[in-house]
Amino acid sequence: MNLPPEEFVRIEAEALRSFVLACLQASGLMQAHAEQLADLLVNSDLRGVRSHGTRMLGGYTQSISQGHVNPEPDIKVLAETDTSVHIDGDGSLGYAPTMLATEMCIEKAKAKGTAVGAIQGIGHYGSAGHYVRRAMEEGLIGFSVQSASPQYYASNEGNRAAAYGNPPLCFGLPSETEPPVVLDVATCILTDQQRGEQIEALEEIIPAAFFKSMGYTAVGTALGGAFVGQASTRAHTVAELYPGARLGGMVWLLDAGLFVPAAMFRGAVDDMVRLAREQLIPLRGYSEATLPGAIEHRLEEAYRDQGIKMARQDQERLTEVGQGLGVTAHW
Repeated sequence: MNLPPEEFVRIEAEALRSFVLACLQASGLMQAHAEQLADLLVNSDLRGVRSHGTRMLGGYTQSISQGHVNPEPDIKVLAETDTSVHIDGDGSLGYAPTMLATEMCIEKAKAKGTAVGAIQGIGHYGSAGHYVRRAMEEGLIGFSVQSASPQYYASNEGNRAAAYGNPPLCFGLPSETEPPVVLDVATCILTDQQRGEQIEALEEIIPAAFFKSMGYTAVGTALGGAFVGQASTRAHTVAELYPGARLGGMVWLLDAGLFVPAAMFRGAVDDMVRLAREQLIPLRGYSEATLPGAIEHRLEEAYRDQGIKMARQDQERLTEVGQGLGVTAHW
């Protein structure tokens, strides 16, 4: 999914952002949230994370216009300490309340060394990397995860253990001069598109990989779901009102200089990234060995300069979304 498309057109980031913003506004999303979401979706495209970029626009606008999520939520801080904040998203898409928690935790982590934000009653918050990379801009180490409570199996036909859940999570380690390490993934070893006999045969060949993904899913589900309040009566009430908002989210930030000088830590990350690139033998079929985040860092630089590579079918899909909302695509 996230490989650069073979057949593509190039679209300037600002033109794409303007189109996405207009579509979100036309669907009924409040202005500030529409502007923020347009930025984040285009940022995903800039990094080559097509799966969580503007191709999500159609689903989001449909959820908003059909009332599956709250387009004008009353986002509230339920509880707050020097090192924590608990937020109720009131049935909104997950982006705005999770970014609010992130911004609040950035200030707390800078002051106290660490901070955790919990968000309940929200819909999809996209790539977990949005919130971690925002914290990394401030020199912080970040982690984020989103899930439900209990885990549900909407995309797992037959409830197969090998496809047990798939909560998104991200770890981010800031660097000095090398690309930062950004592990922006989901917990299942398989993607939703990877199904069939050949893939399922892997269960017998490498069962340990599936056991690990089940464990990661369980931890992610507990931290991104029950821990943040998704088992509460309030969360269940929100989910009944807004069926597209049955998720929670967590953000945990650490000051990179909590135990050693921050520059020392960032320099060590630089060394790790550089040595992996220079000394590791690449996986079979690949020309280079890079740590997570390096390729996305490279693509973002290229796409900002040359325009985003967009698959023609994705461009056509966006055009259709715009037509349905009365928004013209000008690319």
